[in-house]
Amino acid sequence: MTDLILAALHHDYRKRRSFVTLEWPDDPEKRLGLPVVFKCTEDQLQAEAQKAIKAIAEELQHATIKRA
Repeated sequence: MTDLILAALHHDYRKRRSFVTLEWPDDPEKRLGLPVVFKCTEDQLQAEAQKAIKAIAEELQHATIKRA
């Protein structure tokens, strides 16, 4: 199991969306940015980040890699 650090929460009010940035504690250069519920509060952040991770993991299980 991997532990991740909730490093940042950003709100884009113009586009009405929010993003969380997660970092690996043993490699801060390794980051993951994911969308969360707009105006997500700090109280909601952990649960919303977990939902976002599960959603991207599901999507990546069925992904194929193609050349640009």
